[in-house]
Amino acid sequence: MTETFDLLSHPYRRYVLYYLTRESEAVGIDTLAAVIANWDGDGTMTAPGSGHGDVETALRHTHLPKLADAGIVLFGANADAIEFRATDRFDRFLEETARLDGYVQTATSE
Repeated sequence: MTETFDLLSHPYRRYVLYYLTRESEAVGIDTLAAVIANWDGDGTMTAPGSGHGDVETALRHTHLPKLADAGIVLFGANADAIEFRATDRFDRFLEETARLDGYVQTATSE
């Protein structure tokens, strides 16, 4: 349980998990960086790869490796295929942190 709290302690890791749990396909680090910069910033969404270097660096060198080491995400060296690995141990905690963070999952079209 301590590992779970540690993994969810940083907002970037939570934001990664919120985003990946709603995606059916793998995503690239540039997409994640843009989304996280949007959630963490002023809410203005900008195109992937447009000035999110600090977020991307933090994801690449700290947050994604930590989530990958815990078996929560698959994260390759090229960072073009980041995907969520289903795990029951985070469900209730992730739902609660999403509520506390004010994250509202929108329905995606099928």
